[in-house]
Amino acid sequence: MLKKTVFCIFCLSVISLGIFAQNDDDSQNNENQGVTVEIAKEAWGLYVQYRRLTNEVKNYWENEIETGLRDGKYTNNIRLSQYQRIKNIFDRLLTSQYLRRDVNKYNWRIYLQNTNSLNAFAAIDGIIIINKGIVDFCQNDDELAIIIGHEIAHMTEDHVKKQLGARIVKEPIIEHISSFIAQRKNKRLNTEEISDKEISDKEMFQLVFGLAGELALLKYSRSQEEKADEEGAKFAASVGYDTEKGYDLWSRMALNSSNGWSNFLSTHPNSDHRAKEFLNGNYKRKYYRAYTGE
Repeated sequence: MLKKTVFCIFCLSVISLGIFAQNDDDSQNNENQGVTVEIAKEAWGLYVQYRRLTNEVKNYWENEIETGLRDGKYTNNIRLSQYQRIKNIFDRLLTSQYLRRDVNKYNWRIYLQNTNSLNAFAAIDGIIIINKGIVDFCQNDDELAIIIGHEIAHMTEDHVKKQLGARIVKEPIIEHISSFIAQRKNKRLNTEEISDKEISDKEMFQLVFGLAGELALLKYSRSQEEKADEEGAKFAASVGYDTEKGYDLWSRMALNSSNGWSNFLSTHPNSDHRAKEFLNGNYKRKYYRAYTGE
């Protein structure tokens, strides 16, 4: 995934160099070509960093789960009714025909976290965490299947890895583009001197691009959440769960959420919006199959 991101960034940088270099002389064009090579090297370095970070995150979660199980933060004790409930739903969801290509792709595991907060999340490499609070909040297995299916979808869509990649590339790209634009704006040619005006402009561009970058990442994340809602509902409906209960689930959740600009800048869609999507999504009509236990 990050290979595509790095390639796009490289192309964008080359285009930017071409635009700003249109009126430059040959020596300046040679300088720009050198900058392009440096950008390519750094883009590859970002990819290597991404692979290393992905492995570190995997190791972190393996250690986190091992320690958490020992300390009582998490449980996978099938004799506990709450864990047995989520494990049964989880195993049933993994039999969905829409998950056939992903069943053997990950080391699927689900854990109950001993906290009353209303939350659930996908970690990495098939690890799903469901908080005790969200289990209690769900009034039936259909609602809980929608929550668990949503987290499974985050995994199958590689959303965790995509977010890691986006975070890695954001700051270096903002730094380079801000510096480049500030230099060209102040027409600094063939000198290493940095004016106060250039520093001021660079800081301004970093602020503008930084805010734009944060909003872009948030929008991307909300898009991921909406995709996970859709895919998770598909998984649930295809093994006999009533996805129309998603409207009840998110309507109740909306009562516990604040409204306004905080929702706009949230990484999750507005709960009321999600409720309407389940009402209008026709997931049950499209994907419902009676569960036979096979």
